[in-house]
Amino acid sequence: MKTANTTRRRITRKTCGPSAISYAGIDLAALPKNQTGACVLSNGEYRCATLRSDEDILQFIRDAKPAVIAIDAPLTLPRGRCCFDDACCGTRKIRECDRMLISRGHRVFPPGFSFMKQLTLRGVALRKILEAEGYRLIEVHPRTSIRILGTTVDFGASPKTEHERDACAAAIVAKLYDEGQAEELGDDEGVIVIPKAPRE
Repeated sequence: MKTANTTRRRITRKTCGPSAISYAGIDLAALPKNQTGACVLSNGEYRCATLRSDEDILQFIRDAKPAVIAIDAPLTLPRGRCCFDDACCGTRKIRECDRMLISRGHRVFPPGFSFMKQLTLRGVALRKILEAEGYRLIEVHPRTSIRILGTTVDFGASPKTEHERDACAAAIVAKLYDEGQAEELGDDEGVIVIPKAPRE
């Protein structure tokens, strides 16, 4: 696991400027019975919620109208797969974007792992709905992103759970991506977005 020993970027709750662009972060649960953390970041302020159903997640996003949505879940299947039935489409479990992140020393669970399959299918389904509605989506890995930034992020008092904190971190990556301060790892099989490493 790599830790950035570089000049640190501090991301705080308060920012200046007339823009009220919002960004959404979703720490998606595999099943609706479990907690999904959600966050909208706008004007440096975090607004968090704990959601469960797909419809609640979709409504949260529609109400926020974010410029970019960052989801902490695989949003694509491994190449050649239409499902996770090996008899249907083979045994490929890992995507190139997962390999790239792992090669950098980060801990990532690929979509084909047994405990990731339900999460992946839910993420893919939500992506298709939101893209059809015109939203920009990216796949993120919040804890990796915070390690890359090498900074203690001040989320304020809004996040009440670990899932909400991860959703806040996802929202930060959505903002960095929109501002050209993020890196895309992967290819047409799938892309994971992480922050650009701070410079020495």
